[in-house]
Amino acid sequence: MNNYGITSENLLRVFPEILAKDENMLALASSISDELALRPDEIASLMLYSRIDELSEKLLDILAYDFKVDWWDYNYSLEEKRKTLKDSWNVHRTLGTKGAVEKAISAIYPDTKVEEWFTYGGDPYHFKLLLDATYEGVNPTKHKRVLDRVEYYKNLRSHLDNIEYVAFPAGYCRNYKAAAVAGMGMAFTVEVAMYGLG
Repeated sequence: MNNYGITSENLLRVFPEILAKDENMLALASSISDELALRPDEIASLMLYSRIDELSEKLLDILAYDFKVDWWDYNYSLEEKRKTLKDSWNVHRTLGTKGAVEKAISAIYPDTKVEEWFTYGGDPYHFKLLLDATYEGVNPTKHKRVLDRVEYYKNLRSHLDNIEYVAFPAGYCRNYKAAAVAGMGMAFTVEVAMYGLG
């Protein structure tokens, strides 16, 4: 007998002992477990979270609504939607933290870093975003998505000073500070105030 999986025996194994003493309840449970054991493919199709990479875009949009992913954008690419939905549970759990901001923005720009005010001598509760644009490029649509997500994920008392986009040549280490010091790569800063969030 298989110790795992949907079999009649496994389903009956978890049937409450008190109910198993009732012949009518046991007969009902047996018939239901026999029927369920015949439908493993149908049951597997109902597993959603473990199959996010296989689900259609339309279903991802529905799940985002159902799971209250309020920062969802129906214009995201399919890959951004999948990554956003996968990360949404962790983001909900850590909302308002540096980690939530990094995880959320990493769906758009992988390897996103948040630099807090005390590391660069800024005003208290201010921060900067360091975004790796090497492979993703920079465009106004993505920049707007970043700003929208930051507003949703950040702590209410925190303020975004600016966003630094960094592009690295192929083969270089992606350590932002080391690259800036050594002159590897290209960086430019976008002031947030010019987008109405300053």
